[in-house]
Amino acid sequence: MNGRVEIIGGADPLTAAAIVAAVARLAEEQAWAAAVPPAPPAQTPWVLSTRPRPVQPVMPSRPGPATLGWSVASDNGDSG
Repeated sequence: MNGRVEIIGGADPLTAAAIVAAVARLAEEQAWAAAVPPAPPAQTPWVLSTRPRPVQPVMPSRPGPATLGWSVASDNGDSG
């Protein structure tokens, strides 16, 4: 704390020291609070409902002919 603090009203030295310590602590806490950036505002459920979500497949995947061991091309080599 920079500067001079004058306490008037007949405070004894012990009370004056306690007042100065409290004022110094308050100044420190204000400096700490000013050093921390403010938190972003909390988003309401209405806003959160518009966020994109992963889309689940409409139908579950099922095995096709290739996964069952079937050949897509002709095995004997004819094209017709």
